[in-house]
Amino acid sequence: MSNSEKGDFYFGVSDKKIYICFFEKGKSHFKEDLNFEIPDSLNNDLNFKIIIDLLKENIRKIEKKLGFYLNSGNISIQSKSYQSILFSIKNIFDEKKLDKKVITNILQSGIQKFYINEKNLTIIHIIINKYIIDDKIYNLFPNNIKFKKIILEVEFICLDKNLINKVKKLFNECKINVIKIVSHDYAKKFLKDHLDDTLCLSAYKVLSGINQSEVYLENSISKKEGIFHKIFNFFD
Repeated sequence: MSNSEKGDFYFGVSDKKIYICFFEKGKSHFKEDLNFEIPDSLNNDLNFKIIIDLLKENIRKIEKKLGFYLNSGNISIQSKSYQSILFSIKNIFDEKKLDKKVITNILQSGIQKFYINEKNLTIIHIIINKYIIDDKIYNLFPNNIKFKKIILEVEFICLDKNLINKVKKLFNECKINVIKIVSHDYAKKFLKDHLDDTLCLSAYKVLSGINQSEVYLENSISKKEGIFHKIFNFFD
């Protein structure tokens, strides 16, 4: 039996430790957790095989405790490479009605422009802080209003591209499908005074939709266009 039928696994990844937590379906606190120290850090290529073996060993431990296989999970990463970058995207139309498709297209254009200039970072979270529509400011999405000019004030939460690729490779080597990646430095602010020693609880809250201003990214593949970004779970 796969874990998707029972609940969700979250992995917390820092420079010194990896945490594994399991959340039962419908529960906001993890049922089971464990952690282990890693030699040096993920950036040390000489120790990468050791880290893979340690992760595999601990995956087997938690599988044995729970009685089913771990084959997918979400990853929370704590890293000094964390950056919050503000980005404004402007567009002018003939009068039309504002809907999800309009916002999605504008965001995709902004993401493409960001990656033209930035080669070393990967966008992990997208937050729309403001919608300025015909010079009127909205903090939340104003669906189905008519407009001509729109400016999105967007915040991109980013981590080092090489780090993200290494984390994905680590879990791929352990046959774990990575569903979503969360920046712990972004997510932890939603816990307020609560502790999050495993890095996983804050990630769970973020992926449960605690920030209504966040939209989500998915990598899609087009034979003609290569890899491009698709916005999904948009204000659902």
